[in-house]
Amino acid sequence: MMILVDSNHQKDVEKILEAHQTPGYTEVPNVLGKGDSGRKLGNRAFPGSSNLYFAAVDGNICQTLCADLKALHEKAGPEEGLKAFILDAELVV
Repeated sequence: MMILVDSNHQKDVEKILEAHQTPGYTEVPNVLGKGDSGRKLGNRAFPGSSNLYFAAVDGNICQTLCADLKALHEKAGPEEGLKAFILDAELVV
C-alpha cells in the first residue's frame, strides 16, 4: 500500500497504521510536488509538504485500513490531500 498525505495529517495516518497493527511501514517525510490538492513545494508561494508511506499488508488488514483512511479523508476534506493506493507486491528476498 502507498499512502500520500499532507504533512499536517501525518500523525492521523500513523495512528491508523498502528491501530491496525501494521507490521511495519516506511515513511518518506517532506515530499514535494503537485496534485489534486494543489502544489506543495515548501516555499512561500506554495507552502506545505506531504508525507509518503509504504506498507506491506495482507488483504484482511488492507480492507479495514482503507476504510479508516477513507473516513479520515472525508473528515479532513478534499483540499487536505490524502491518497491511498493498493499495489500488488511479491516478496523476492
